[in-house]
Amino acid sequence: MLYYSQSWEDTYLLRSIVDTHEVEHYHMVASGGDHAFSLLRHGVTHIHLIDTEHTQIGHVQKKLAALSASNRDELFGVSSRRGLLHGGKLEGFLQKFSRVFPILLAPGARKQMVQADSTAHRAEVYAHKWDTRRFQFLTSRIFSLENVDTKARPLGLIQDKSKKPRQVNYLDQFKEKILAHRLIENPYVDYIIHGYHKHSRLDYLQGNWIPESDALLFHQMDMKSYVRELPRARHMIHASDIMEGTDEEYNDDFFAVVDKACTPGSLFLYWEHRYAITVPHSFQNQWTLVKVTENDRVPFYNNFYLWKKQSKD
Repeated sequence: MLYYSQSWEDTYLLRSIVDTHEVEHYHMVASGGDHAFSLLRHGVTHIHLIDTEHTQIGHVQKKLAALSASNRDELFGVSSRRGLLHGGKLEGFLQKFSRVFPILLAPGARKQMVQADSTAHRAEVYAHKWDTRRFQFLTSRIFSLENVDTKARPLGLIQDKSKKPRQVNYLDQFKEKILAHRLIENPYVDYIIHGYHKHSRLDYLQGNWIPESDALLFHQMDMKSYVRELPRARHMIHASDIMEGTDEEYNDDFFAVVDKACTPGSLFLYWEHRYAITVPHSFQNQWTLVKVTENDRVPFYNNFYLWKKQSKD
């Protein structure tokens, strides 16, 4: 099964990290590949993509080939609900919501939000045109934790019962992001509302950019095993939210493996969604949590963490 047709991690956030911190090698969970394409277009020359799911790796390889095609936009489904940007489990769930969405609002309410050019204006539209009892009632049920877990997320991220999940209010997070950014500037919320990128484009699909043929290197294996074999160097290791699906003992070992592979200046980044990730004290003694000022435009995750390894001096 293809779980993610797209990478639901803010490329502006990742690009700001690349601009601020210089490393030698980049290693990322493959997911839908869009985050990697964005960094390649931004100037990173080579990225290693790692995933246990052969469907995810195959999907990214199809996107890589499609970037050189004359009918690229059609293959990606830039202006439709069919194509390489669609078809994943998560995207299917969001498209079903987008079909229900218009009946939750008064006629013209979506257009008014699109045209709102300030946070204050969007807050006014939301309060008077969107935030009805019907909207609250149905969205709270569609985006209930149980519904999202069973219909939108991979089973591997929710089957570990050793960790206690935190409560997530997706409606509050959605409201926060839609007020903070115009839809033309937020393809993630734009997709949730319309079922495709109606008013926006993913940054690597703007213009006719084509990556170098050897820019991506693919590895079908689990991230911890992959990192264990890395030679010591200044790495950026992007772990997405994979530690959601593994227990604390496994995660402790993963932190230790990352530390062993990395020299000072290395980066380790990951997201929390439903579970808090415990960071071992031994890791915190060697790594510093870096404050990132770029706002995350994606309304799914709760927390983002960027760690940088320090010298022993």
